[in-house]
This record gives sequence, structure tokens and C-alpha cells, in this order.
Amino acid sequence: MDGEERKEAVPLEKTVNVRVRRYDPATDTDSRYDTFEVPVVHGMSVLDALDFIYEHLDGTLSYYDHAACNQGICKRCLIQINGETGLMCQTRVEGDVTLDPLPRFDVVKDLVTARGGETRG
Repeated sequence: MDGEERKEAVPLEKTVNVRVRRYDPATDTDSRYDTFEVPVVHGMSVLDALDFIYEHLDGTLSYYDHAACNQGICKRCLIQINGETGLMCQTRVEGDVTLDPLPRFDVVKDLVTARGGETRG
């Protein structure tokens, strides 16, 4: 090969389970968790994982979408990630993850709470 061996990139064949608390006060009497299998790419944020779920698996999922920021400045995407408060756009997916709305606010639907912001779903 003339001293230059070319290696092809191998796609990452890893998935994680994203467990999302679902609740719509207009139709549900209690909340539940739905689990989605999401392919992981290097550097994927929780917001990226939710975008994948919304676009490919369940278009009824509601969460804060703030593509204009996506830098941790506006703090619109603050939720509970594995029991800790964190920003969806800044928290990297490094394994299975459980997502809940912030506990101090009324739930509008799924991960959206009554505290303002652009939403998806």
C-alpha cells in the first residue's frame, strides 16, 4: 500500500437507555417512565438525546428546546438528570440516564415545567 495503510472509520455501535418521566396533567392521573434506546455519538448531550427521541422515536415528547443558546447561558433546560439538577445542553451522555422535571415547579407536560421557555412537543 505504498507505506500508507488506510483505515476506515468504524461507526460507534453503542446505545444507552434514556428513561424519561412522562406526565400530561390534561390526560394523565399519574406520571410514568418511558425508556428509549438511543444511539450514542461522542460528545452527545442530554439535549441531543432528547432531540433524537423526538425526531425518531416519539414526537409527543415535551421538553425545553433552545437551539439558539445551547451553551448553558439561558438555563432554560434545567432538569433533574440522574437525580441531580443539571443543564440538558451541557450534560454529556456517558451511560444510561434518568430524566425528571424540576421538582419545585408544576409540570406542564413531561419535562416542561411552569417556569417559561421555548418547548418542543
